[in-house]
Amino acid sequence: MATNKKYKKLTNKEKELRKQIRQEMREEGLLPPKKQRLNRKKFTQETMEEFKNNFGAFSDLDHLYSAINFMIADTDFEKINLEHIGIVKTLKVALEIKKFMEDKKANGETKYSPVDLYKNVVKPIKDL
Repeated sequence: MATNKKYKKLTNKEKELRKQIRQEMREEGLLPPKKQRLNRKKFTQETMEEFKNNFGAFSDLDHLYSAINFMIADTDFEKINLEHIGIVKTLKVALEIKKFMEDKKANGETKYSPVDLYKNVVKPIKDL
C-alpha cells in the first residue's frame, strides 16, 4: 500500500536561498522574467469598449469564430480551466438560442420576450 509522503516545511533560510537562485537564473536568462498580474477589471472594460466601437459588422463574425477556435481548439480535455469553461458556456448559449429561435419559428411564432429568452435559455447555462 502506497503511503503519502509528508514533506517538511522549508525554513526561511531555504526559502531565501531558492529566491536568490531564481533571481540569478532570471538575470542569466534561464528563467523568464516575473509576469505582472492581469488587472481583470481594467482589461475587461477596455476590451469591451473597443469591441463595441470597432466590432459588429457581419464580416467581423469570421474573426470572432477564429478567436473562439484558437482559444479552445487544442484543449486537452483533461486540463480544462475557467477560460475554457467561459468559452464553452458561450458556445452552449449560442446553440440554445439557435434552438429557441428554431422552435419559435416551427410553432409559427415571430415574436418572443427577451426576458423569456434570458430566463429559459441563458440563465440556466450561466448558473452551471
